[in-house]
Amino acid sequence: MAKEENKIKQQASSPAQTGVEESAVPATPNRDRYSSMFAEDNPDIDFEDKEARYGRMAEERDNFRKLRDSGRRFSAILDKHRWLGAMLADNETNPLVWLSKNGIDIKSALEDQEALDKVTDAFNGWQQKQVDGEAAEKAQEEAIDKSLNELSSVQQQFGLSDEQFDRMWEYFWDEVFAPAFKGEVAKDTWIAIMHAMNYDNDIANAREEAALQARNEKHNNKVKTFDEQQVPPSFSQSGGGRTTSSQQKKESLMDFVRRNS
Repeated sequence: MAKEENKIKQQASSPAQTGVEESAVPATPNRDRYSSMFAEDNPDIDFEDKEARYGRMAEERDNFRKLRDSGRRFSAILDKHRWLGAMLADNETNPLVWLSKNGIDIKSALEDQEALDKVTDAFNGWQQKQVDGEAAEKAQEEAIDKSLNELSSVQQQFGLSDEQFDRMWEYFWDEVFAPAFKGEVAKDTWIAIMHAMNYDNDIANAREEAALQARNEKHNNKVKTFDEQQVPPSFSQSGGGRTTSSQQKKESLMDFVRRNS
């Protein structure tokens, strides 16, 4: 009896049976490999969270495109300036040393006044760019500080919390300022700015329309009140019971004739 049970167990664990069970679950070596790599690069994201995973994949795709475009531009530069490519291929970071290694006498070249003037102008241009860049950076920092001061006044006026202050600044930076440098300002943002610029005119027009509507309603209420009064038709047709000055004169004349006939 024990032998038969062992035989049954051996058959159940035979390679043929195991193969059937393994074939029931499809192997995903590429997915497993990518999930392992993704986990190493993004330990803060659960691979099974599709929305978070696709968001990070989209970011990585954008970065890849930027690197690809930069590589293409750099390749174009190397194609145009072959000496630069050769210098990089020699793993030489000092261009003067590389030029000397390739038989170019830097000292003699600089003794030529025309060449020296070109080098001097080029260096002066570089220095001017540095000065302009520092001035622009300083002006930008002062402009940002001024904007922050204006936001601080808004915070004090409306009693905003520090968290609301930070959220407003982050929204402006993320939705308006930073995208403007990358040419990514959305259409909805421009529409919102348009409405903000027309806010005063819209308020003035709304007030004017409200005042006009109030005057019309007041006038209609007066007419309605007069129509609802129970006035005899003959009274209203005869001018509301009022007699004109000419009618008063005629009646007075008839009375005078009767009194003196």
